Amino acid sequence: MKRVTLSRAAEADLQTIDDYTIEQFGLAQAIKTSAALEAAMLALADHPRSGRLHEELSPPGRPFRFRPVMSTFVIVYEPWDKGIRVARILHGARHLQAELEREPGNQ
Repeated sequence: MKRVTLSRAAEADLQTIDDYTIEQFGLAQAIKTSAALEAAMLALADHPRSGRLHEELSPPGRPFRFRPVMSTFVIVYEPWDKGIRVARILHGARHLQAELEREPGNQ
């Protein structure tokens, strides 16, 4: 079985998404959102090249791939030999380049 490894930034992103979703839409929606993100990451681990490559948004030498989830979020990840490493999980309405350059929690 392939693995999903989360960066500290991705862990912080998931917590922020969870907190916001509970506050705005309730616990039931937060559970659905969390399950959808987890299922998408597991699918990406099995098919790591399925996300879209965006070299212009990637750091030098680290070609990130991007996969939309639920028409709302974008999983930013890189394939590796054991699955995927998730760099960030961002809301799709955000400016992705700026968010990737910023540390989570520094809005």
